[in-house]
Amino acid sequence: MAAMIETSALATQIYKVLRNEIISGIFAPGDKLDINELENKYGVSRSPVKEAINQLVHEGLIEILPRKGTYITQLRFKDCIEALDTRFMVETWSASQAIKHVSDKEIDIWKQIMEKMDALLIVQPFSYESYSKLDMEFHQLLVQWARNQKVQHIYNSINPLISLARVGYNEVFENSLKRHKDHLNMFEALKNQDLSSLVDALQQHNHSLKEDLKLHWNEQLYGPIDESI
Repeated sequence: MAAMIETSALATQIYKVLRNEIISGIFAPGDKLDINELENKYGVSRSPVKEAINQLVHEGLIEILPRKGTYITQLRFKDCIEALDTRFMVETWSASQAIKHVSDKEIDIWKQIMEKMDALLIVQPFSYESYSKLDMEFHQLLVQWARNQKVQHIYNSINPLISLARVGYNEVFENSLKRHKDHLNMFEALKNQDLSSLVDALQQHNHSLKEDLKLHWNEQLYGPIDESI
C-alpha cells in the first residue's frame, strides 16, 4: 500500500510539471514524447510517468497513437474555436448565477487580481506566464461563484486546450493589453449587478480571443485553418 501511495504522489508531481511544460510551450503540439527520456529527466520509474501521461491524455493535452507513440496533442483550429465557444457558454451561465449572490468580499478578490495584472502590464519584459495565471484565476472565480461543481469540472476540462492553443503567441504583449479592458468591464458589471453588461464583456472577450487565435495561428505547428468555420 505504501508503495502505491508513493507512486501516486510521484505521478501527481510529474503530472503538474509536465502539464506546465506543455502549456508554457517547452513542448510544442505534435512533439513526440520518449517515455525513457522522461524517466531519466524526472529520475523516476516508468509507472508514475505513465500515470501522469494518462492524466494528461484525459485532459486532452497528450494523445497516444497506436503503433506510433505518445505525442503532444496536435491541435485543430475548429477544436479551439469550439472550446472557446464552450467556455463562453459556461461563463455566461455562471455569470447569471454568480450575480445573484456574489459578496462584496468576493468582488474585492477580483479587484485585487486586476491590480496585480495592472502591475504586470507596466513592467518590461512582460511576464506572460504570470499574467496568464492571474487571467485564468480571474475567469475561474466567476465559474466558482456559480456554486456548481459539475459546471466547474466542465470548465476545468476546457482550459488546457485553450492554453495549448495560445502557446504560439503567448509573448504578444499587445494581445493581453487589449483584452485587459474586458476584465475591467466584467468587474464593473458584476459590482453593479448588471448581467447584460457582464455578458457583453464576456462576449467581447471571447470574440477578441478568436480573432487573435486566427491571426497568430501557426500552420507549421498546428496545420491549416479550416476556412469553412
